Amino acid sequence: MICRNCGCRYESRTVGFKTTCENCNEYLHSCFNCALYNSNADRCRSLTTEAVSDRKGNNYCEEFTPNNDTVPEMDSGAVKSAVDFKALFRMDGK
Repeated sequence: MICRNCGCRYESRTVGFKTTCENCNEYLHSCFNCALYNSNADRCRSLTTEAVSDRKGNNYCEEFTPNNDTVPEMDSGAVKSAVDFKALFRMDGK
């Protein structure tokens, strides 16, 4: 797992509900650090979880899955679509 706030790497596969990052002191058991968190939609990909108001705060979600990346990447198709949209409506400055 990698803390998405500071990039510190953790080898443990389990994260306690109140575990904090040793480097930046942010909660690790949070939506922001979960593999199910969709940063583009700012919500969970799971359809069975309850909404959480503080995405960076600790939570007690049983579906929490430690992430395996540093920063959520935007899908390359979504980036291309955004570029095409700007070009279509001449929002690209040309």
